[in-house]
Amino acid sequence: MDKILIVDDDFFVLEQLKSLLSNNNRDISFVAKAELAILRMEKEQFDLILLDVNMPGINGIELLKKIRKSDSHNDIPVIMITGDDDTATFVNCFKNGANDYIEKPINTIILNSRVNAAINSRKQIKENLEKSVKISDFQIQLERQKSIQHQLRSLVSRMNPHFIFNILNSIQFHVLENEQELALEGISGFSKLIRTSLNQSEKDLIFLDEELDFLNNYLFLEQNRLGEKLQFNISIPEEIMEDEIMVPPMIIQPFVENSIVHGISNLKEGGIVDIIFSTIKDYLMVEIIDNGIGREKAALLKKQRRGSKYQSKAQSIIDLRMQMFSELHKKNFTYEIIDLFNEKNISIGTSVKLKIPIDLEE
Repeated sequence: MDKILIVDDDFFVLEQLKSLLSNNNRDISFVAKAELAILRMEKEQFDLILLDVNMPGINGIELLKKIRKSDSHNDIPVIMITGDDDTATFVNCFKNGANDYIEKPINTIILNSRVNAAINSRKQIKENLEKSVKISDFQIQLERQKSIQHQLRSLVSRMNPHFIFNILNSIQFHVLENEQELALEGISGFSKLIRTSLNQSEKDLIFLDEELDFLNNYLFLEQNRLGEKLQFNISIPEEIMEDEIMVPPMIIQPFVENSIVHGISNLKEGGIVDIIFSTIKDYLMVEIIDNGIGREKAALLKKQRRGSKYQSKAQSIIDLRMQMFSELHKKNFTYEIIDLFNEKNISIGTSVKLKIPIDLEE
């Protein structure tokens, strides 16, 4: 049975988490102060700690530091709970040893997927340590790859919760406006997207046509939500489709989502996203071009809404995934972002050039 300790001074959150996480395979305990958590951990062994960032007295970051300095507790996975929409907090948590984070308001699907990933990752690491005495250097490397694969699968499962809520709000709007056909199309597309995302989260590689199907469905839902703001085109030569190329799941969609969220959604109408596929030597090239407001203006709008210290957590996750892909497959996964301007030096959008190795083995 997995033992989980929740540390949060908000009793509503404590009860909510206990309700969401409780099942026959979990023993849930909770305390409201960091000092009580330290006493509890001296008496019991836990498999996971859910820790609120903002608490009176010893805050979550300080408690996290104490846990990581303790020889008896430093290997326990810690998931931070935060309501701060601030990349500085996000970076600070990971810098001090957090394994993951949960944002408030808490989403049931995201919560359980991240809790399961953290507990399973620790079990995998413990098994690796027990085996490391007996196995060769080659086998150690193999176990390291398995650990990376597990972390990548966890990252794949992190569909942007804001996107989920936006799509559900769009479907609700169509229902209230008695637009039954659009509402049904949205429900069908959304259920397919969630099902595909969950299926792909268990795979290291998928065929390119599966990635394209996921991408088309995602873009259809965004088009259903944004209406005249968004049109999209996907251009891929037939010979590329015939090659049965394999790629990591959801490797293209986050870049497309960035184009829509930061560029297209800020337009009144006429937004276009072009996705162009080609091959150069041993690489699949994917160029994502949008005619949105550009990165500079998007950053300015975001600062006005959320403060000068805000940075995109989604971008941090993209960078982490690309780094882990490169380490796992021993090949370079790279991307380049290019700001587009017209002859008057006015921003006319953004281009992202994604470079994916072709000869990946399942």
